[in-house]
Amino acid sequence: MILDQLQLPSQQQSVNISAKLIASIKMLQYSAQELEQAVAQEVAENPALEVDEVGLCQRCGTNLSSGLCPRCEQYAGGAADGRDEIAGWDDYGDLRGSGTGDEDYDPLDFVRSGGTLHEYLLRQLGASVSNDDYPIVEYLIGSLDSHGYLTVSPEEVAETLSVSLERVESALSLLQSLEPPGIGARDLGECLLIQLRLFEARGEVCPLSAQLVTGYMRELGEHRFAEIARAVGATTPEVKRAWQFIRANLNPYPAHAFQSGDVPGQGLTVPGERSMVIRPDVVIRKTATGFEAEVVEMRRFNFGMSGIYRTLYQQSRTHHTRPDDLDEDGKQHVRHYVTRTRFFIACMRQRWETLSTISNALIYFQSEFLEKGIRYLKPLTRGQLADYVGLHESTVSRAAANKYVLLPEGRTVAFDDFFDASLAAKDYLRELIAGENVARPFSDEELADRLEEMGIHLARRTVAKYRESLGILPSRLRA
Repeated sequence: MILDQLQLPSQQQSVNISAKLIASIKMLQYSAQELEQAVAQEVAENPALEVDEVGLCQRCGTNLSSGLCPRCEQYAGGAADGRDEIAGWDDYGDLRGSGTGDEDYDPLDFVRSGGTLHEYLLRQLGASVSNDDYPIVEYLIGSLDSHGYLTVSPEEVAETLSVSLERVESALSLLQSLEPPGIGARDLGECLLIQLRLFEARGEVCPLSAQLVTGYMRELGEHRFAEIARAVGATTPEVKRAWQFIRANLNPYPAHAFQSGDVPGQGLTVPGERSMVIRPDVVIRKTATGFEAEVVEMRRFNFGMSGIYRTLYQQSRTHHTRPDDLDEDGKQHVRHYVTRTRFFIACMRQRWETLSTISNALIYFQSEFLEKGIRYLKPLTRGQLADYVGLHESTVSRAAANKYVLLPEGRTVAFDDFFDASLAAKDYLRELIAGENVARPFSDEELADRLEEMGIHLARRTVAKYRESLGILPSRLRA
């Protein structure tokens, strides 16, 4: 039998994903830090794009006034007007001297001297850097952004200062050895690896952490733990433990540690403040009619087209020729960057619209949680929310990954917390253990029984898992 190979036409359906969709998805899953880097890169590469960045408070997203946040001013002092906490105030609102005579009085004695991050880093250098290399390190420190990341490449520094690349790399290594840990990194991965090396030196690093930081940050943000486990040859619980270690111990914004005073020699400016200031992506506020959500980026970034490129683009579309018109290559250049600018702005607006849609849906589902607290958090899945807003579940997952929400009570939580039904049970569990008899603490089985009486049905093993996640010891060690 002879089989002839014939080419016959047939109909076949296939999904054709546009470049705009791919770019929108990529931009949607960016964290605040990654988005900031993406915007900076686009501005550097695209001459037609103009960005006006508004100064916002990193804690609450409010517009700054003269460098200060009108909402967070209350943290500057302990009392309402700060007088009860500041030595030297008398009942008439004047400063009184602390010395024995007027010649000893100096108003600067009452000014707290914290210094800037630039000064703090230079003080740490001391004699560890030679006089020849000091200008290199000083230039690198001056090139740090507000988060502590290096904004120039070693090659650019070497060319600007007319020194060898080896000397710049050596100076950069010295800078990255200073505190706060992670300072001087060129990207998020390097920042976290610098911090991991400190944990490794103390023998406290969690296995897999360095491997995950190096190649799987995107997958971690999307909680694709099983996929990562298969790729690295580990179990899913091991990957989750490494992820929890990364989240609990590493700081993606090293400069913020200095701002909050969580470095040696720095006092806390805000009592009880966390070492890492988490910038909210969305702010939920309570209004007279309920709750409203605001995407902070919509006020932070104002994107627009360069006036020159807009004029040149309009001229390139006319059929009339003038002596000063662009040639064909010039027209192609203008059209390319104008199209690229419109494309970038469209992707940003799509990101903001998606975040706004998801945030408003969370308000709809979790209004009781926002009003009354964590014990009123309702069970909610990403799939349920996706069905409600008409988006794909993967889109909701990407939008929620590595994003944070400022609640009306002033607490910043991850988007993921809205989908964690265990938080209410953990809060009850924490309260039970806090009120137990110290001489005879509750066992996990007794805790499960008491939760059952409250209408919370949990197995003993689940209670043990929740207790461990809260960092609470078993009953035999709490006695």
